Amino acid sequence: MNKSEPGKPELVVEYVDPVEGFKGWLAIDKFAHELCAGGIRVQKGLTRECIEKLAATMTLKMRIAGIRADGAKCGIDYDPASPGKEEALFRFIRAIRPFIRERYSMGPDMNTTMPELDRIVARLDIPSIKIAVAHTQGLDYDNFMQRIDILAQPAGHAVLGRLRAGSGLASACLGVLDYLDISYPEAKVVIQGFGGLASGAAYCLDRERVRIIAAADREKCLVGVHNKFLEIEKLLQQSANGLIPDTETTGSYGKSKRIYDLSCDIFIPAAIEKSITAEEARSMQVKAVVCGANLAITPEAEHILHERGILVIPDLVAGCGGSLSMEGLFGPVFNPSVQDVLRFVDNKMRSIVRQVLERSKLDKVPTREAALRICAERTIYPGTRPYGSLDEDKHQLCILSHAYQCSAGVN
Repeated sequence: MNKSEPGKPELVVEYVDPVEGFKGWLAIDKFAHELCAGGIRVQKGLTRECIEKLAATMTLKMRIAGIRADGAKCGIDYDPASPGKEEALFRFIRAIRPFIRERYSMGPDMNTTMPELDRIVARLDIPSIKIAVAHTQGLDYDNFMQRIDILAQPAGHAVLGRLRAGSGLASACLGVLDYLDISYPEAKVVIQGFGGLASGAAYCLDRERVRIIAAADREKCLVGVHNKFLEIEKLLQQSANGLIPDTETTGSYGKSKRIYDLSCDIFIPAAIEKSITAEEARSMQVKAVVCGANLAITPEAEHILHERGILVIPDLVAGCGGSLSMEGLFGPVFNPSVQDVLRFVDNKMRSIVRQVLERSKLDKVPTREAALRICAERTIYPGTRPYGSLDEDKHQLCILSHAYQCSAGVN
């Protein structure tokens, strides 16, 4: 097995709610670096196994992005539509707050938003869900807050904090189009999902004049009439709660599963886990699948797509836009602008996609295996800041890294 493939996390904290009895988990995949990062989700039926897998995927995202941090994930098995959601999140976050203060940089994930989470941690006298970055990056409070406030600045149809992951996903798609030599205005893209990740990708692709011919949410699918592209900006203005508006007159509505029957250049799963199984993989008429959602393709489906000659950009690559944005935000010496952060994400993501595709071709292996090999070759730098340039004494850092890898078997 490749050394970078997921194993058991180094720490799992299980929470049992004293009020309603639901369970929650925090998984820290590795302790190789000072910082770990990953989102918090609210999902009915969520399991410890799912949280552990997501934390492992986050570690791989850090490795592929070249960020000196490890993966983590947390969440609660809870109905996100319940009126008790915020109080349930509050009690869970209160239980894991020591990790948030010192090591765990939390982010929004399924059914959570950054304003909502910051509102909750403020009740616990924590200024930001990402306060651990200040501690591990060596930033004073004012400098940290100046940078974190950039996430609340406008970035197109949303603020940067909401757009950043979707912008990375869009850049991964653009990198694939470049690789396939398909011009942006001629490309046909289908998006599964219309929440924060999917809508951000749709917005950024639309800005590059890429034609999005269909989109689907958990209730329905909207296809452009006569295979024409959707009016994304109009849809985003009318969208609410991650749903496509049902008043569109220039498209044809159908069941959500209709999305798999459409012929396109790129299919983007940006909603839930296991959205592409072997059944869909055998029949999809696409040139590439770019995975925004974590664990979006089952292993069997990914194998089938590879055998059919369909390019797959795995979640650990296309889904690392949020992590890249933190490098773009905290890595520079001086405070960056919103456009600086988005430009960094775009350039770095395209470079990673190209590297993975070229490595896949060179080694004659599937793209996931190529990405895992790249992750395995990354050097571990314990004791360093997560973002920006390395400390000057790189020789000593390499010695520490080698010692860590020999003792822990981490690469």
